[in-house]
Amino acid sequence: MAKNEQTLKLEHHVFEPQLHIGLPDIVMLHGICAGAWVFPEVFIEPLLDQGYRVHTLSYRGHGESEGRGRIYHWRLSDYVSDVVSILNELSEPAIVVGHSLGSAIAQVLIRDECSLAAVVLMSPVPPKGLSTISLRMLWSDPIAYQQLAIAFTVGVHHVSDQVAARILFSKTEVTDDVRRFMTQCSDESPWLALDLQGFPRIAPLEYDSHRMPPVMIVSGDDDQLIRPRDVTESARLYQTDVHWISGGSHMLMYDVGAKSVSDWIGYQLKQVLK
Repeated sequence: MAKNEQTLKLEHHVFEPQLHIGLPDIVMLHGICAGAWVFPEVFIEPLLDQGYRVHTLSYRGHGESEGRGRIYHWRLSDYVSDVVSILNELSEPAIVVGHSLGSAIAQVLIRDECSLAAVVLMSPVPPKGLSTISLRMLWSDPIAYQQLAIAFTVGVHHVSDQVAARILFSKTEVTDDVRRFMTQCSDESPWLALDLQGFPRIAPLEYDSHRMPPVMIVSGDDDQLIRPRDVTESARLYQTDVHWISGGSHMLMYDVGAKSVSDWIGYQLKQVLK
């Protein structure tokens, strides 16, 4: 008998700071085909140094979580439920840091008025979803469009490392880091590709700063997947500025300046939470 989805065991790691100073916990949400492993120590440690407790998790079917055998059935709403289950274990509202797909999940949490201390959107999916980006890529970069289609249908390990290096890491060559990243990736639900198009809308129609959590946005100005003009859509909705990382790729956690990005997030959160 198939295990009920409500009992699926999720991979969940908790990193403790040396000194607890009463800050909300940070829950990090990963992107497509990834897992808890996608947030490296160099990105987590600066937050621990600032006194935050940090959580990483893998959605069902990802990383070491159960449900991989049904990966082709899961929907965005399932991943949202996974995150809510972790948030409900915490005694106080948490800070959510969502990268790419994780940013879409974070925006659903905002839309559904989940109790959160703050939200950080990294390389964010636009509030209206990926439909405009998909159409643009189809015409301007058909090879990349084809490779993304392959990832969602045939499997991520059939994707060209060269294209992954260019789209995700803004690199012209396939480095060892890119190869290691692609080796760790897992297949993704084709239903997710449909859900992320934005039908229904992932974000709230209107953002109310009085009853919704404060939102911060950080993105690379050399992101080849979520372009700067896409990110400004998010900034307009959430009435905030974008912290642009010069030369930053889609995978900010792996860039040379990953530590400084994490430092900025931790510091700015403290200002927002005052």
